[in-house]
This record gives sequence, C-alpha cells and structure tokens, in this order.
Amino acid sequence: MKIDVLNNTLDEEQRDAAITNDENTMIIAGAGSGKSLTMVGKIKYLVMYKHIKLEEILCITFTNDAALSLEAKIKKELNLDNKVYTFHKLALEIIKSHHIKFNIAEDDLLDYLVEEIFSSITDLSYFKKLFFTKNVATSNEFKNYKKTIIRFIRLYISTYYNAKEFDKMISNAKSKDIPYLLIIKKIYEIYKLEKESQGLIDFDDMIYKATNLVKTKGIKKNYKYIIIDEYQDTSRVRENLVKEIINKTHAYITVVGDDFQSIYRFSGCDLNNFLDFPNNFKPVKKLYLTSTYRNSLELINVAGSFVMQNPRQIKKNLTSSKRIAKPITILYYKDEKKDFLKALSYINSENLMVLGRNNLDIYNVCYPNLITNNYIKYYNYNIYYKTIHKSKGLEEDNILIINLTNDTNSLPSKIKNEKILNYCLVYKDIYPYEEERRLFYVAITRTKNNCYLYINKKNISPFVTELIKDYKKYINFVKL
Repeated sequence: MKIDVLNNTLDEEQRDAAITNDENTMIIAGAGSGKSLTMVGKIKYLVMYKHIKLEEILCITFTNDAALSLEAKIKKELNLDNKVYTFHKLALEIIKSHHIKFNIAEDDLLDYLVEEIFSSITDLSYFKKLFFTKNVATSNEFKNYKKTIIRFIRLYISTYYNAKEFDKMISNAKSKDIPYLLIIKKIYEIYKLEKESQGLIDFDDMIYKATNLVKTKGIKKNYKYIIIDEYQDTSRVRENLVKEIINKTHAYITVVGDDFQSIYRFSGCDLNNFLDFPNNFKPVKKLYLTSTYRNSLELINVAGSFVMQNPRQIKKNLTSSKRIAKPITILYYKDEKKDFLKALSYINSENLMVLGRNNLDIYNVCYPNLITNNYIKYYNYNIYYKTIHKSKGLEEDNILIINLTNDTNSLPSKIKNEKILNYCLVYKDIYPYEEERRLFYVAITRTKNNCYLYINKKNISPFVTELIKDYKKYINFVKL
C-alpha cells in the first residue's frame, strides 16, 4: 500500500509504522529519518482508512514550537484543524475541564524562596563548618549550594512529586548526606506551602493534578489513539499521566523517539521511560526508522558508531542513499577569534549553523560587533548560532561546532554534578559522559552535508581525539 504525505511517498519502514494501529507501538527512529512525516502519515491513515475522528487521536510532543509545526503539517495534509499538545497544555486542559481555578506560579518562585530563606538565617555556623570559610554569604560554594538545592527540588518534583518518597530517600541515605537532605526537604515543604497559600501551581503541579483528576474522575474526551513524539524526553510524572489516560480510555499508544538524542536528564527527563516502554505498556510492537534523509551514509556511520560505544544505547543499523566520502572537516586554528573568519571563508556556505555547548561560546570565537541576536554578520550569508540543546530537531546545509577543547566547560562538559543529586536521578550513567556523548551525536547529525569542527591542536576535546583515532578515513584536516 502506497501512502503519500506532504508530497512525499513514505518508505517501507515509515509506511509500516503508519499503518500499524490496533496495538501499542514503539517507533525507534534515527536522526533525519522522517519522524514527523511518519506521524502525519499515521494520523492520515487513521482518519481516512480507519475512519477515526481527529478529536479521538491525542497527539503530544515536547515543545510548543514542535506542536505548532505538527499542527500545521496535519492541517496541510488533511485540511482539518487539530490540536497537538505539549504535556503542560494537555494537563491545563484537563484541569480546566473540571472547572478548577488556579494561577500559574512564576518560573523563579523557587529561586526567590531559597534566597529569602537563606538571607533570613542569622546563624551560619553550620555552613561555616560545611564550607570552611568565614564569609559564607558571599562565597561561591554557598551560591552553588543554593543552586543545587533548587535543582534537587525541581528534579525531585518531576520524578517523584509526593513527600513520601523523600522520607524513603532519607531513611536509605548515607549518614553524611542526611543533614543536607533534611534541609532540602524542609525547603521543599515550605515551597509547597507557599504555593498552596497563594493558590499557585507550577508546571509539574499541573501534570500531577491532571493525573489525579483523570484517576479519580476520568477524562471527558474519548481518545482511541495516543501518539507521543520525543518519548525519550518524558519524565516519570508525564508517563504517569499517560498511563492514567490509557486506564480510562483503553486507547492504543504509539511512542516515537530516539534514545541517541536523549539530552535533557537534568530537567527531569528519564531515558528509562523509552528503554523500558515495551515492559511498561505490554504488549508492544517495536518498529524502526533506519533510513536517514538528512545525513550522508559516511557521517551517520561515524555518528552512530560513536554514540553506540555506550552499550545501553539501542543498536541501530542506519542507512542513507547520500554519499560524501569525507563529511567531517577539522579546521585547526591558532588564534580563536582571528581564525574564525578564515573558517567561515573556507566553509563558504550560504546557510551555516554554528553550534556550541553554552550560550556564550560564540563570543569566544567571534567579535561582538559581528553578532546580532545570535546571527553573525558575514557578507550575505545566513549564519546563526545555537547551543546544541536548542538545535535539537533542526537541520542546516552545513554546521560548524565550536568549543571543542579539553576543558571543564567544553564538550564533553567536565562540570561535576553535586553527588547529592544522585538521590533523585532514576537514570544514572554507567558509561563515561553518556549524556555528553549523545549531545555530540545530536550536534554532528544536524548537517545535510558537511560537519566542520573548529579545533585548537594544542587542546583537543577527547571526543574529537576519539574521532581522529577511530574514523580518520572520513575526516579532512585543514590548517587555517
């Protein structure tokens, strides 16, 4: 059966994924393999061939931009209006359907509260012992301590939510960590009370409250199919909401994702949700999208082999009909700023995306007067800068990756996360730099053509050293 979607004919794998419907399905997709096309194809098949109403299909994706993009594609293909949700939009709709009044908390409420609590403490003797410093209030250690508390609470809420788990955590903790955990728990309780007293809910509250409402009162929409994109980026709280909706509606669920691109662990996302999906939603049919229409075969061979060094990643045999003998070019510089313009001149691409590990990396390589709103002024070329995290889901003709040194805040980042955070991390590393390795994979695979690495020969990222050692035949070497 041939299925045309958005002026493209679905390949065999995409078509199989689109027409598989009366069972739970896990679609394991490679970078650039046409996930959105497949999802639109599945919705088209359900509506046109299975005669399912569009409002009986619950479609969820990760960001507002992705939701709007998918809505537009469905509209273009079917000429029907359909709402694509983020988890937060879905939770809000469920809460509103039960006529519950609420106000949304400011994003920085927790930060503000932590500052207020610690500024009101007059006896800092405990912290003086902890940080071995007299000037506690102004010390970097104390600032990091407060940031870690905020991070811990946000992670905890997105993973466990209720206070009972905190008590379990403390009872199983190492004795040296218990005082710290007790402080965090107290602040967590104050944060909850502050929200309750003002009638506020934050984003994780929304999902938790919506889950409870579905569990106790049901859901007003009669969903028959649930389709969720970027499932590798779900949290435990989000998955619980999905389970409750399925319990009430008995809908079939299809999840689409790529474990190679799981890069949001410290915002509460849990890759285990994707890896364990076949066990959590039995029975499940596994399908693969292995043909990439973005990258060359040579580049996808390098990127795939690189990320699969971690044995926990799902093994995939990705293919491509595009050929570029040496898709990676290493550009060696001596002067980071002076040679950057030489790099742009060498690449000579009208459409170029520059990628870095951090927001301000671009200012280390490019003079500030050439940068406006993350766009780089260079003749009439379209050159723009994004962090790798923000580039996920995007593609460009060519890409240039910067900040590839062997330093603390480069790629891989060697900033050590506070060990206390391990208490609320469900997914823990078993392989060195797991998430940073996936981040590098995301960066490399944004290109339709060539990937350029901007390198200081005297200070090279271990990831680049590994590429040179293992994949030299795919790499050009250029001195600027």
